[in-house]
Amino acid sequence: MASRVIPDVVTVDAETWAVRRAWPASRNRIAIESQNNTAIRAGFLSAGQVDMLDAGRDPKLPGLERLLASTGNQLISHRPGKRAVIRLADGGFAKCVRSSRAADIIAGQDRAESFRNGFALPNVLAADDSTVVLSALPGVELHDPQRLGVDWSRAWTDALDAWELAAGETVTPVPVHSAASEVQVLEEWRDRAHELLGPQLAEVDSLITDVCADLLNAGAASAGEGNWGPIHRDLHDKQIMWDPVAGPGLLDVDTACLGERELDLGNLRAHARWRTQQGIWTPDDAEVVIREISRVASASGLDPRRVRTYERSALVRLACVYAFRPRWSSLTGVLLDAAHE
Repeated sequence: MASRVIPDVVTVDAETWAVRRAWPASRNRIAIESQNNTAIRAGFLSAGQVDMLDAGRDPKLPGLERLLASTGNQLISHRPGKRAVIRLADGGFAKCVRSSRAADIIAGQDRAESFRNGFALPNVLAADDSTVVLSALPGVELHDPQRLGVDWSRAWTDALDAWELAAGETVTPVPVHSAASEVQVLEEWRDRAHELLGPQLAEVDSLITDVCADLLNAGAASAGEGNWGPIHRDLHDKQIMWDPVAGPGLLDVDTACLGERELDLGNLRAHARWRTQQGIWTPDDAEVVIREISRVASASGLDPRRVRTYERSALVRLACVYAFRPRWSSLTGVLLDAAHE
């Protein structure tokens, strides 16, 4: 089977736009986000044809055009038909979603309250049917070691300590993400990316079979044990802020739920490995993060084998996710190699 290819660039009105990210949109259509200098345009690829939305508009996101009409507000991400994030002139952020979906974001904020034991969380300042305005968090993302300099290790120690503190009581009712749920996520991403994986598809299928067996065999036995608690479910370096005075903050908590705590640490380990392959972190930078994960896993009484299982799951999923990103798709083999180790 021939694999589908997402182009590095698209041409819109004689201008070249770099394709930054892409996502499955429907059976024969791929959603793309492109960038030209600091401007962002979103659109769709279908049968080799590019159909770009008008700048700053999306018929599925009714709040987008209104928010961008205000001076100083800047579009920073746009998944067409699904979600856009705008940096507001006052430093806050707004999330634009489909009509009636803003309630999901607010519900996620409520579910994440236990993380306030250690983290600062954005506060909901305003909301309507399709937009949520959130307060800004101080500090910088734990993504760029150069911006943190000598504070890199301290920031990660603070962040993982804050994560450990979230293991207390949860706000109820809270949705559960079980081992079976993780299997479903893996299988869904495999189905979304199969036309882009090309010769890697067989390897992905083999790894999914192996990882899912580990997830389900151990997951059933551990369902009632003490390793269950609040999880972010998409914890990685771009979701964590740090400030030397205010400490750590946590972003994008829409996915907060109840699950095996090892999932968050496994996902974080997988991203640490990936950042070194991307050239964003040095091996020493990654080692700081991996060491802190191991420390907190031990202090929390978590199972290192279970952390590794969820790390392998995240590595396979990331290979599928980054198959949609032209800049990185050629490197996804290293994610699969790491999942074999």
